[in-house]
Amino acid sequence: MKQAHGITRRSFLARIARTGGAAAAFAALDALGGASLAWGEDRAYRGPPVLPGGLGKGKRVTILGAGVAGMTAAYELGKAGFACTVLEARHRPGGRSWTIRGGDRFEQADGVQQARWPKAAHLYLNPGPARISHHHRAVLGYCREFGVPLEIMMNDNRAAWLQDDQAFGGKPVQARQVLGDSHGYFGELLGKAVATGRLDQELSGEDRERLLAAIATFGDLQRDGRYTGTARSGYSATPAPGLPHGTVRAPLPLSELLRADFWQFKAAFGEDFDQAGTMLQPVGGMDRFPAAFARRLGHAIRYDTLVDEIRKTANGARVVCHHGGARSVIDSDYVICTLPLTVLRDIPNDFAPAYREAIAEVEYARSAKTAFYAPRRFWEQDEGIYGGLSWTSRDVTQILYPSHGIGQADGVLVGSYCFGAFPGDDMGQYPLAERIEKALAAGEAIHPGYRNMVRDGVNIAWPKVPHSLGSWAEWKPEQFDTVYRLLQQPDGVMYFAGEYLGYLSSWQEGAVLSAHHVIGQLAARVRA
Repeated sequence: MKQAHGITRRSFLARIARTGGAAAAFAALDALGGASLAWGEDRAYRGPPVLPGGLGKGKRVTILGAGVAGMTAAYELGKAGFACTVLEARHRPGGRSWTIRGGDRFEQADGVQQARWPKAAHLYLNPGPARISHHHRAVLGYCREFGVPLEIMMNDNRAAWLQDDQAFGGKPVQARQVLGDSHGYFGELLGKAVATGRLDQELSGEDRERLLAAIATFGDLQRDGRYTGTARSGYSATPAPGLPHGTVRAPLPLSELLRADFWQFKAAFGEDFDQAGTMLQPVGGMDRFPAAFARRLGHAIRYDTLVDEIRKTANGARVVCHHGGARSVIDSDYVICTLPLTVLRDIPNDFAPAYREAIAEVEYARSAKTAFYAPRRFWEQDEGIYGGLSWTSRDVTQILYPSHGIGQADGVLVGSYCFGAFPGDDMGQYPLAERIEKALAAGEAIHPGYRNMVRDGVNIAWPKVPHSLGSWAEWKPEQFDTVYRLLQQPDGVMYFAGEYLGYLSSWQEGAVLSAHHVIGQLAARVRA
């Protein structure tokens, strides 16, 4: 694009994207005749590595961890003839891909909890991964191959709420009103900038008129360029017989919108590449996905087996482990470590010093979720909220409404999901009772009467979960060229895989792609 004395068309569009989101930038690009330049879906993924059937004959692989990465590696290597043994400390597969249902008991560092909810197919919590993006083609490919049924997961809902104790008197405001009014004000300001000629050096006369038209549509502006309100923000009196046009809500004050913390990505959450629709989920709970792997691996997985040592030998590797009181020594040609680094770093090993230092350096997110049983789906019946999430400035960060079980009488509501994005939202630092209380108080600020509409809360704080000790790797930018790159390579016969090495940290897709990477490396080594 042509450079000028002021801003260029490129930088102008970038500013629109920062304020109004990707949709606004695309609309402006389309108005300038450049929509065809917008990026498309990544079509690079072509499926898992294809290995010859007998490639692994006579080769043994010990895989540490029956999470998504470990089982992906075992499944694909097994098809190529490798003899795989998967060691899993838990009594179930999936690792952090886990589902809690009515009656389930689970342990954390601060005690044992039980989900005292009724048992029903629609009553469950995914304490770990809860979404599969439409562009997570590796995960979706396995769901298709294994026959795991999927359904839409509503991730962004204009009928949900945004709440900030420092704005609007602490009262919740509907997401549609925040977005509708914000776009209106931004459109008015952008329209004034174009109309007054401040961009004439960079925009031709034709471009100027087309941009003004696009901005007016984006902001739903009046003919004179003013923003006075929009039906996109909702109605104070809904259209109905006898009142054909309804009454559009009065715009929220721009000063209040700017005072709120919604601009810390909350209002534009649905614009994020990783969070934009379409989002999906397995029918019946996220654990349906790892369970499909586990059925195919069968006895290759040894559950309730803890790793005590990881050592190199003259001919390969040795893993010392125990199941109950029984100690075992497993020798193999290769080891694939898929355990969280928070766990791996405390297992005695003889990794090269650079690898031990790298493993110790990586920090993990401290996310937590709270769930409540609701005898009545008040969010649907009273407020018309079907899936999606509400945001709050309080420690709990957000409330998620289930996309499954719509129309049922009751439901399980995610009363908080904290993931380390904001100061103070490390819920695990508080005692369990206080974590539950914080979730109740925040829910009350969004849904008056909340305390009396939910019960039987549980809280999963991932740093306190045995065999996980954290949620996902939080990479620092400078680590990608050092620690990240090192762990992508094997330490002798020791390979590393997991969500933390799939670039899509925290996503199951990252775990699968990381396993595919290791499978390709190991196959190339055996071929050589």
